[in-house]
Amino acid sequence: MLQNSFLFLCLTCFTCCAPRSVFNVRRKELSGGVAENVELIKDKLTKKGFNVFATVDHAKNADGVGLELRPTTVIIFGNPTGGTKLMQCAQEYAIDLPQKVLVYEDEDGKCFAVVNNQQALADRHGASGCQAVVDNVNGALEKLLASF
Repeated sequence: MLQNSFLFLCLTCFTCCAPRSVFNVRRKELSGGVAENVELIKDKLTKKGFNVFATVDHAKNADGVGLELRPTTVIIFGNPTGGTKLMQCAQEYAIDLPQKVLVYEDEDGKCFAVVNNQQALADRHGASGCQAVVDNVNGALEKLLASF
């Protein structure tokens, strides 16, 4: 009995404390730096008909309070057609909308673009009966990421 309790405790700790799976996001290495890629991505989003709502430069904000952070920028963008359909599936999906793309420089100086995996978000928000919508948005984001 004690052995089973210990096993349960270990599995519980590993499950809750383990690093987040890459399943939650989709990532692509980019050539060039963060600032250059942010502008290219914003231009591409606009040309593809997305609304670009804001750009958050976390490194600049960190510098403003005397802290250091490698280049890290989030572009907030969306399309009401796709976003509304996701919220109709599960209204709490709205907390993760509009969509975002993170552009950052890692510790090795490589630049990456990252978007959320919509299946992970749908699971998180209990979006049921909407697999076609989730797959459609996920597919569009996959194509978008591949185009960067």
